[in-house]
Amino acid sequence: MISDFRVGYLAEDGEALAVFLDSGPETGPGKLTVYARVGEHSEAAISCLRGLSLADEPQYHQLHTCLARRYADGAGEPLNLVVDQSGVPR
Repeated sequence: MISDFRVGYLAEDGEALAVFLDSGPETGPGKLTVYARVGEHSEAAISCLRGLSLADEPQYHQLHTCLARRYADGAGEPLNLVVDQSGVPR
């Protein structure tokens, strides 16, 4: 069974940064899991994320396509990444 998992995108130095909006229970207080093009997951403070601009669809399209495939076909429970720009911390 595929579960939905919300992801939003911010722009940092012209590159898209994925913010996994439902990752709060897995991270420390006040943090969310993020993913950058360099291929790394990390935790980011919500207060820092608030300082970045929302990415527009052309900026995040390629990253979202890559991540959507990765999580739908990867090991473990398949996830359906659902874009939710309104859920990104502002």
